[in-house]
Amino acid sequence: MSKTTPALAKLKSTLNNLKLPELSSGGLLVLQSGSFGLRAAVFKSDKEHAHSYASIKAFAYSRQVDFTRAIAEITQQLKKDYGSVPKRCVLISPSLVSAILSLPVSPIKPKANGDMQELIRWEIDGAQNDDAKQWLIGSMLVERGYLTPNQREEIIAELHIRQDMGGDAALTCFGDLAVELKYLSIEQLQECFALQNKLVDVEQDYIFGYQAEQSENINDQEFSGLSDDALSTDSDNQSNHNWLVAGLARGIRKHWHGAFALNGLKLEAFYPNNGASFSALGLRSEDNKQCLLEVHTSHLVFVQGSNKNVKNISSKARHDGNLTLDEVLALCPENLAHNYDYLYIYSPDDALDELSFALGEHLNIEVRPLIQAEPSFALPQHFSASNLLPFIGVANHFLNFSEQGRACSVVAKDKEPPLWQKLTQPKVIISIAASIVMCIAIGFIVWMQVNLATQEERLVGLEKRWSEENKVKQQYSKVQTEYLQLSKKITELETEIKQNNKLSKYLKKELLPAGVTVPGALSAIANSINQGVIIEQVTLRTDAITIDGRALKTSNASEFAQQLNENLKPWRYQVGDTQSVAASQASGDEVYLNYKMRLEIGRRYFVAENEATDNSKSSTDARNKATRSD
Repeated sequence: MSKTTPALAKLKSTLNNLKLPELSSGGLLVLQSGSFGLRAAVFKSDKEHAHSYASIKAFAYSRQVDFTRAIAEITQQLKKDYGSVPKRCVLISPSLVSAILSLPVSPIKPKANGDMQELIRWEIDGAQNDDAKQWLIGSMLVERGYLTPNQREEIIAELHIRQDMGGDAALTCFGDLAVELKYLSIEQLQECFALQNKLVDVEQDYIFGYQAEQSENINDQEFSGLSDDALSTDSDNQSNHNWLVAGLARGIRKHWHGAFALNGLKLEAFYPNNGASFSALGLRSEDNKQCLLEVHTSHLVFVQGSNKNVKNISSKARHDGNLTLDEVLALCPENLAHNYDYLYIYSPDDALDELSFALGEHLNIEVRPLIQAEPSFALPQHFSASNLLPFIGVANHFLNFSEQGRACSVVAKDKEPPLWQKLTQPKVIISIAASIVMCIAIGFIVWMQVNLATQEERLVGLEKRWSEENKVKQQYSKVQTEYLQLSKKITELETEIKQNNKLSKYLKKELLPAGVTVPGALSAIANSINQGVIIEQVTLRTDAITIDGRALKTSNASEFAQQLNENLKPWRYQVGDTQSVAASQASGDEVYLNYKMRLEIGRRYFVAENEATDNSKSSTDARNKATRSD
């Protein structure tokens, strides 16, 4: 394991070095913003004695207040002077804050970026306002060249006088007084105010970059990645480590990134203006311990470190007027000579020879200026070549030609998280849930509309069917009514037919036979009358004949009954009951006979076969005779 780990580290270093040709082929554009406007330098990677470094090839600047237009103007200048403009860019900005923080986080096992951001935000609060004086309008007017330092001191002195006087004069502002004294125009003042609003973010919602302190132990290079810190957890990690951090307001970062994107350039990182020249010092000095004093128009920056790392960085606002020894000593420790051999001073606008001599005498240390030789191309008038040192330091750090622990940057755009992390973000989850709910709602609404249309169509069909069935029902009711009427008529006709049939049967059975048998029976009665009998009344009924008469003697009545019974046989009648009583009075013809008789003649139902034949023959003859007589 101990043999393979250095091999992996060496392979990783080799792979990192393989990126250099790619970087050098396109170059790098380093820009610096400030009250002066925007400056830019083009860098290409070169080699000298097997050592690679970034060398400056061209320079351009713009005084435009608008970020996008300033970048466009610089791009035009570089295309004109240099021929091409690299697409990759980094920006040095005074809007960044930087500090050294002691954090309970091991460089071998760092926390997640979100946790590091929160941890740094809590620790860096006290370091964000140390150099706030650089954003005062007076400092910006001097740096932009609209005021000289002497003019600024005169304005400040006049302000103090007016404040002592009191009244309305005490309310006069620095910029208004400068315009009143005709040191600058109202347009120049408004220009600086606009620039101030763009470079300062009052919300202070910072995004941080962080760089772990590089190990200076030779053994750590051999056993890279092998440490007990790798086995520690957040709960048992009690050791602190120094981290170089830089912070930038998110609003300013977004504004700058958009300005570069509009010009077709890719801004990759932001570097703080404070301590930017310390990376360039590492290219000139190989001392294990190094310290640097940066002299800016509005503040001082003191950086301590080694050939690999920044150990301490502090800043302090300058007093009005010329820089004094006391101001520098308030920032530099008295025992500086015990730890460092040289104190480097970076002051591009003023050599500070007298101050450097006095500072060396007081601290008993050799003070050396950090300067840059004139480049091969022409620089703008009144622009010192030493102003290029922050560009050189940042370019070499970004291209990995200098130690990474000597500077820290803030990425211009957050790294895109993996897809699963994007999908697990609360906002994304809420959006997905809302989309799902919306899709369900839309689907439900569509289903409801389709279902409603289907039901309406079905309702129309049902209404049509109901209408048809209702018509059929009405027709059925009508037919049923007609059927009942017809049934009633049929019943009446059947009753009538039955009655007619019954009548017909009756006629056939009774009347038709009676039409033949009655005349025969009357003929038989007439033929049976003897001299001693008088017939008074013959009464015909349905199935019987009653004869009322008188007889002289009972023998005459008996003879009449016997002869009548014999004569009635062909007609299937017979004498039934015979009554003879003595007469008490005369008949209607005034004939007085002794006996009154009544004969009941009825149907004869039982006839002998031979007699029936004879009777049938006699009946037939009688019918024929009756027919002929008719």
